[in-house]
Amino acid sequence: MNSRLQSMLLVVGLMTIGGITYQLATRQPPDVTMAELRDAGAASERVDRWVAVCPEKITARTRNYLRTNGYGDFRVGTIHRIARVVWEYALADGGRVALNPGLIVTLDAGFDDGGVPIDPDNQTDDSFAFRLDDCYRVECNSTDGGLDQLRFLPDGGFRYASAVDGTELPWCNSAVRRGRVTPPCVMPDCWLPDGGWDDSAVVDCQGIGPLGQPGTGLPRWRGCNTTPAAYAVGTQCVPVECTVVAGDSPPDVLR
Repeated sequence: MNSRLQSMLLVVGLMTIGGITYQLATRQPPDVTMAELRDAGAASERVDRWVAVCPEKITARTRNYLRTNGYGDFRVGTIHRIARVVWEYALADGGRVALNPGLIVTLDAGFDDGGVPIDPDNQTDDSFAFRLDDCYRVECNSTDGGLDQLRFLPDGGFRYASAVDGTELPWCNSAVRRGRVTPPCVMPDCWLPDGGWDDSAVVDCQGIGPLGQPGTGLPRWRGCNTTPAAYAVGTQCVPVECTVVAGDSPPDVLR
């Protein structure tokens, strides 16, 4: 990474994925545009492009983006697993930088990776990944030599689809695109119609296997607590993140 480009980035934390540590960076100052980053070599010097999926406490801008793009309607300040495109760079000392251009609010008009204008209302965000040790990586291209491109789906899943079908831009072509991915845990739906919480409720969401009945693994009620999705069964299990920020109440931030 050249010194000019490096001077336009701010490292905000260390992100560990698969035993590899990346310096997670954003634009600095915040009004640096994508055009200025590209002029400094952001596109030509990157060594890879992929998607980082991390838990975030979403802001109003991300809430609006998710709603507009069919991911659902969520409250500001709640925790969700958000996918964001990152550009990877190699440092002279062997380190790696993962640039997430869409992590901060900017005045940039917004362009996709090919220079095509995108919706300026869907460009950047000031959410933050508060668990950088709980991220994982999704490849932009599948293993067919790049003939397919990644799509994230409104139901929280993702697929690879032909990039030449003419129906949409490949997901990774926008450096500031984001989406919500299905989280790894579930929580019994003990929420009340008014948004409150009934901790004494008993609903259809039980633990199984190692979290089920001792000796048999059959379904067992574990209270209104989070459970890894792989060890839960029932019609009233709500997909949620597994952890919260210290001081937060899980019922208030996990939905």
